Amino acid sequence: MSAPITLPQWGMGMNDGEVIKWLKAVGDPVAKGDQLVEIESSKVNAEVEATSDGTIGRIDVEEGRVVDVGTVLGYVLEEGESAADLPDPLPIGGSASTPAPSPAAPPAPSSTPAAAPKGGKQIVTPRARRLAKDLGVELANVVGTGPSGRITEDDVKAANVAPAVSRGGSSSPSESLVPVKETIKLSGLRGTIARRMTESAAIPAVTLSTTADVTDAVALQRDLVGEWREHRIRPQYQDLVIAAVARALKESSIANAHLVGDEIRVLDEVNVGVAMAVTEGLLVPVIKNADQKSLLEIAQEVRELARKAKSNSLSIDEMTNSTFSITNLSSYNIDTFDPLLNPPEIGILGVGTVEERPVVVDGEVAVRSIANLNLAFDHRAWDGAPAAEFVRSVGNLLSDPGWMKA
Repeated sequence: MSAPITLPQWGMGMNDGEVIKWLKAVGDPVAKGDQLVEIESSKVNAEVEATSDGTIGRIDVEEGRVVDVGTVLGYVLEEGESAADLPDPLPIGGSASTPAPSPAAPPAPSSTPAAAPKGGKQIVTPRARRLAKDLGVELANVVGTGPSGRITEDDVKAANVAPAVSRGGSSSPSESLVPVKETIKLSGLRGTIARRMTESAAIPAVTLSTTADVTDAVALQRDLVGEWREHRIRPQYQDLVIAAVARALKESSIANAHLVGDEIRVLDEVNVGVAMAVTEGLLVPVIKNADQKSLLEIAQEVRELARKAKSNSLSIDEMTNSTFSITNLSSYNIDTFDPLLNPPEIGILGVGTVEERPVVVDGEVAVRSIANLNLAFDHRAWDGAPAAEFVRSVGNLLSDPGWMKA
């Protein structure tokens, strides 16, 4: 019996993936475990492997197309089978990063909704319906571009950002009339980042900004320079922040949660994602069970993940299942900013600068190291008071870092 090549789900936050490149062609022999097609999802590349021996019988999803998890990408024929034995192609959910081939040019877009499918009912994907509700988009005004007029998430997003039609009529504001030097397509890693940022922007998030006296943490960082020299690693302020966040998450379980559908799932592991800038964009590798690791172990793992991020050698496991994320702009002299959530996580800490300021301590003016911390949280799952308590806890743990020496 022919074996379907199916897009798997690599992590809870994965809803779809882009077919980057087919590594086998129709008619090519394959063995179980062979890499068949390169997929990009959740900001990482991975390959779908063959589950049995055979021959590539059909490819159903072309390169450059974004499809939902569970989509059948093609089929592997077993010995003795032919293309005639394959089932009919299934409707493909998702969107096209590049236009899918078609026998004729599509009709020009209309300013009015497309005709409803037979029976007069709209066909709306569940995720598109949820997104429309979150964004306040009227589905009756959305033109479906999916199979049989199906309304997809991309259709809802397009309706949400589409400009109102001017009375006199004009070209779209998105059209550029300036000579173009270079066109950079939103595909691959950049396209994945664009989709994830769009998802994040649709979340009702709130950012709380505060400061913390980290004079003792900075002193600890200096003291560790000599202690860690034998490990050939130099302590960084971010190492201390990760340790403090991991401990705060352990003590405040509601912060260590995912929002999935209408459920807040409090998680049993503390896995901290650390945003890292790479040439093509942004990656968020994950320190698993960060609350169970020493400060030195956290620092060593961060350096190893950073090395792999730069060489594009991070594994799927190293990129998935984060429960909370950190993004650090302190080296860019940024004090406060609004970090975007990494769904389905409900919180992310933006780390700002540490600067020396005169403050009053015990009635006297003293120069202290003051840190800027910015917590963005999903207000659907978390309220302001407990979120404020959480970021204050992180600040307190940094202000009194003696526990990190244990």
